[in-house]
Amino acid sequence: MNTDRFRNPWFWVGLGGVLLTATGMKPEMFTSWSILIQAVLDVLKNPYLLATACLAVLGVFVEPTTKGLKDGKKK
Repeated sequence: MNTDRFRNPWFWVGLGGVLLTATGMKPEMFTSWSILIQAVLDVLKNPYLLATACLAVLGVFVEPTTKGLKDGKKK
């Protein structure tokens, strides 16, 4: 896997956005630690949300221009 994407801050912004969307997080969940911890526990207890979050993250990591899960070669 190409490690350049891990150095790119926009990769992390995109990954965070995908995770927040896939898990259904809302801004009011970030107003206290206890609410945030409970929201994370609720996601971990919900197989559907956990599966969709994993698929969303996989979508961020997969390079669509190559076959399979590997990155293309740099030119």
